[in-house]
Amino acid sequence: MDSKKTSSESSSANKPAEKESFFQSLLSSLFKSSNPEAEKKRRLKNLAKTISKTKYHSFYRPSSGEMLAPFGKLIFDLYKAVSSAQTFFRNTQNPAIFKRQIINYVLSDNQLALLEELDEQKILELAKTVPFGKLSQDVEHKLQVFTNDFNETRATKADSLEKAFSLFQDFCEFDFYMILKKFDSSYQEFSFNSLPRLEKVNAEYIIDDLKDFLTVAYSITDDTIDWNALFDMFKETQSRELISAGNWKKIIAKIKSIQSSKSLDLIVQHISEDFTYETKTSYHHASIIEPYIEKFENDTRNLIAKIEAEQKESKASSICMQIFGTASPQSLKYYTSEFNAPLEKKGLSVLEYTEPLNYLKTFLVEFVKKSIREYYDVVVIRGQWDATLSAPMSNAYQELLKLSDEITGFDEMMAEEGSMGVKVKTLLPKTAHDAGAENIINRVVSDANESARGYIIQGTQNLIVIGKTIKQLIEDYVLPKPVLVANWKELEKFFETPLKEFSVDIYKKIYLFVQLMQNYIS
Repeated sequence: MDSKKTSSESSSANKPAEKESFFQSLLSSLFKSSNPEAEKKRRLKNLAKTISKTKYHSFYRPSSGEMLAPFGKLIFDLYKAVSSAQTFFRNTQNPAIFKRQIINYVLSDNQLALLEELDEQKILELAKTVPFGKLSQDVEHKLQVFTNDFNETRATKADSLEKAFSLFQDFCEFDFYMILKKFDSSYQEFSFNSLPRLEKVNAEYIIDDLKDFLTVAYSITDDTIDWNALFDMFKETQSRELISAGNWKKIIAKIKSIQSSKSLDLIVQHISEDFTYETKTSYHHASIIEPYIEKFENDTRNLIAKIEAEQKESKASSICMQIFGTASPQSLKYYTSEFNAPLEKKGLSVLEYTEPLNYLKTFLVEFVKKSIREYYDVVVIRGQWDATLSAPMSNAYQELLKLSDEITGFDEMMAEEGSMGVKVKTLLPKTAHDAGAENIINRVVSDANESARGYIIQGTQNLIVIGKTIKQLIEDYVLPKPVLVANWKELEKFFETPLKEFSVDIYKKIYLFVQLMQNYIS
């Protein structure tokens, strides 16, 4: 009886405790959010327990918030393993060379041969002996063959290698040394003869470095990356072994082990008191083939355009020297290259025919109004020949005289006070905030260029008519019995220079000048 009573009392005594424990638990569950600090401490305590059970718990001491020597040892081992690669990357003056090596590595034998033939120095050498038209055609053909050989397989291989290389380089270039300095302030860069004196470190002092490390470290654990292909490429393209494939696989295995344990992610959560933290890795993929092809094509075509411009300039200078005795005759005051300076600064349209229009005006003044006028006044006016045959030359000559005056008037329009020049001068300051002002200026310049081109074409066509007629007259003059002009002998006395010599000189000047103009309007 007593024993039952004792048992009953004991049972009764325990019941309130159980109920209290239940209600306390319920209340704690219902109202735990009312005390955020207490809840945070509870979660940090549970997180610390979880960290203590992970494989790499020795990296961190939750109770004191310190990173410990074993983590420093991990960083030292990784630093030592990649130090050779890090030094190599750091001493590479032109980092773009690596992408070029990747592309060259995937090129076909035919592409490599074409690449050599399309080398800038090779093209420049050919330009000295090969006519420009043929050179341009050959280069364009080789460009097309080169780019068409980039099939999908080759492009995919290049992109895959570029991704592997980028992640490899990012990891190797990570600043391991800066982390080690926080564990051992006396540690010297690239010192691997002995282990540093690794001291514990306040984790808050190292958390940003830890996050950066995890980002680059976890990036190399991507199973889709073909590291063997990358290291095969290294064997062919590098004169030294950046890191052995075996050691690299060991590094990846170690990082994968750390990643799967989630130890460092949990440690970061505990240090930062951010329970949602998770290391994010990202790789911004962009095809390296397409920009390479675009740049290669643009560079090659720009080289061809440069050669063409230089050859035209050289040819123009040579012809100008033969015709005018100077490489850059100047007759216009306002339709000149100086007009373009403020337009170029603002990225606006510019005058395109300043050189040929100046040449044309100079030729009209110095030759049409002098030598050709002298020839015209004697042969056409005094010569006894069929008017229907002389009419084309006569009309062309009159058109050239008229054209000379039109060009002078046009040039005046480009002056600051001229109808075109004043628009540009007035609107130029407004272009910074008024797109309409830009449009008007571009239209004015476009109209001016159209007019200039028209003058050049008109002048060239009339000179061709005169040149062809003079050629026929020269041929007629040397005949025993002239057919076109009946009184050559009578006309000879009006020239101080022998008539044939005078005629041939005019014809040559016209021929050279037409060649000069065709450089700009063909």
